[in-house]
Amino acid sequence: MAKRNQMDRRTRRRQLPQRGYTQLLQGNRLATARATNVDMHVKHCFEVCRAVKNKTAGEAVAYLNNVLKIDSDRADVRRKAAAVPYRLGSGNKRKRRSGPSMVGHRKGGIGPGRYPVKASRSILKLIESAMENARFQYEDIDAEEMVISHIAAHRGPIRRGRFHGPVVVPRPATTTVSIWKSSWKT
Repeated sequence: MAKRNQMDRRTRRRQLPQRGYTQLLQGNRLATARATNVDMHVKHCFEVCRAVKNKTAGEAVAYLNNVLKIDSDRADVRRKAAAVPYRLGSGNKRKRRSGPSMVGHRKGGIGPGRYPVKASRSILKLIESAMENARFQYEDIDAEEMVISHIAAHRGPIRRGRFHGPVVVPRPATTTVSIWKSSWKT
């Protein structure tokens, strides 16, 4: 009986009209964009998504451009870079203060943070894609003023390498990021 209920749930899930999204697309004047199987760490994407959620698209683009300043060759530009606050697995609840999961505190009173350049680049590209989708769908809308109402990062499939001989092939995880923007400020 339990097996039959699982199959029913799976078939119902497959028949949803908006496959691949984590929430229902509700509201009028929404713009969406999605990136699937992107080669990035999920933790970095999760923290960047948390940092830009509920901001307008213009604020999010400016913030991510400030994060990307850390990749500059000039030291005076690198000093102006903004860190992304890391909350998940930052080691604040543990007494031990060493190891790879520990993140140091940054300037500006944000607490522990890092500068995830690769994740910031791809999420910036995704936000700009959603802005272009909004401009294409609604001609009377200002895409810079749209609010990022939902943005999520989930683990994607692990890519399998070729297994010949005793060589251990790394298996990088991929990430799926989806974004929705609504036209009103909440």
